[in-house]
Amino acid sequence: MANNEVLLSLTHGLVWDQCKRGQGYPVAISESHEQAVVSTGDRRVFRRMLADSLERQNLSSATSQKDRSKRSPWV
Repeated sequence: MANNEVLLSLTHGLVWDQCKRGQGYPVAISESHEQAVVSTGDRRVFRRMLADSLERQNLSSATSQKDRSKRSPWV
């Protein structure tokens, strides 16, 4: 893209427009962040799928003590 003046100019224009609309921060990035939040349930399903996949390949799915501590209630 950097070698194509038309695409580079278009990209600069789009980023400039997004920053103006978002008061200095691109609106598209701000909105995508809001939509990209992973729910607790989705995160749990993903971790289970990953662990199952690793175990099928005889690989450890163990996490660190620090990681487990972060996920466990303290009281």
